[in-house]
Amino acid sequence: MTDFGLFAERDIARANQKLDQLKRHAERRDRFIDALDLDALDAKTAFAILQEDDDLAENIAFGELYIHHIATLETQRAEIAASIPLAA
Repeated sequence: MTDFGLFAERDIARANQKLDQLKRHAERRDRFIDALDLDALDAKTAFAILQEDDDLAENIAFGELYIHHIATLETQRAEIAASIPLAA
């Protein structure tokens, strides 16, 4: 899978910014690919284009979940720490 750098971010604002950039890139890319004649391309190139489309779609779909995860991570950590009995 292509690494678009989204899942390396721990800062919510930066992760949101990267996700928005990915969405804009995917929209522009879709318009460009719609103008291409994929049948005129060799099989390897067409496969690479379709594979990157899948990678982009996956990153965008999981990006929303990831941003929610990092937004709630601190709360989850605090809840876990509070539920662990302290050693005497």
